[in-house]
Amino acid sequence: VSTQSTGVPVSAHGTNPASAQMAGMTVVIVKTLPDGQIDMDDVREKCEKHSKNLSSIMITYPSTYGVFESGVRELCDLIHEHGGQVYLDGANMNAQVGLCKPGHFGSDVSHLNLHKTFCIPHGGGGPGVGPIGVKKHLAPFL
Repeated sequence: VSTQSTGVPVSAHGTNPASAQMAGMTVVIVKTLPDGQIDMDDVREKCEKHSKNLSSIMITYPSTYGVFESGVRELCDLIHEHGGQVYLDGANMNAQVGLCKPGHFGSDVSHLNLHKTFCIPHGGGGPGVGPIGVKKHLAPFL
């Protein structure tokens, strides 16, 4: 029996691979380029290699390196071509305010964690607070 694989860029928030592993998934690390962008060649290679059991990729936008991925739409399209879903971790939502429209990136799930943006208490291992937006095809699972 093959477990489901999820891609997690090196630049993603540390909770992404931890959550995937806790859910019983195989975490596939995706490289980043020297400028901090996700290495799309590595994504393509890993999509091909894990295509039969690719469930998703979990990205942090902007990344923990502070990079706004210029290829985020291309990344989402590539994952979808291989049957996967895209989870966008908006842990750095404060950097997006007034600049970005996460709903236009192409992700299937967007978690907009607001503890930094609106000074919501967050610590001691407690949960983040903020909306989770999903595309229509996932709404029945909420």
